[in-house]
Amino acid sequence: MPRLKYPEESLLAAMLGEHAPVDLRRAARRLRAEGAPAVAISNDIAGLAHGLVSSAVSRSPAVLDALPPLFWIEAQRETGTGAGGIRGWVVEKKRDGLAARGFSVALARAAIPEPEGTAAVPFGAGTPEEDEEIRTVRGLVAAISLPEMMSQMGEASPILLMPADASDQDTTILRGFRLSVAISPDAAPG
Repeated sequence: MPRLKYPEESLLAAMLGEHAPVDLRRAARRLRAEGAPAVAISNDIAGLAHGLVSSAVSRSPAVLDALPPLFWIEAQRETGTGAGGIRGWVVEKKRDGLAARGFSVALARAAIPEPEGTAAVPFGAGTPEEDEEIRTVRGLVAAISLPEMMSQMGEASPILLMPADASDQDTTILRGFRLSVAISPDAAPG
């Protein structure tokens, strides 16, 4: 089966670029140094993740059990005006949940990535009402945990995590990362 390509001009690649602020390059280098997986979320899976936020599954501690200790996720975002960009998070497991440090970049050539702040994402019963940032991260991590959780129950997942290669232009800069893309089974190469 042919390997998929990690998106060109990804936020992760931008964070390692020469024009990125030092603290962003440092965050991306830490991911590489620790062998953390990097997952690009396709638009259809991002839509599914948005729906997962309101489900009990998204707050289950089983989500935490299915995730690595440190990882990167990124997804395209659409704004109300139709202008887009890419948002991404360095996500790290903590005792009662996740810590997510957010970043973003516009979809313009030579755009410079920017930090967006840090959020705690709690799991378990009685989690408080959350802002949009935490809801977004919760939905995305619930989505990427589904393949592992469903396989433990002997069920098929509506999401596939497929290994990916860096695009030709990003091969050097993304060397050392364990890249993958989250796609629907219908989008899997034949």
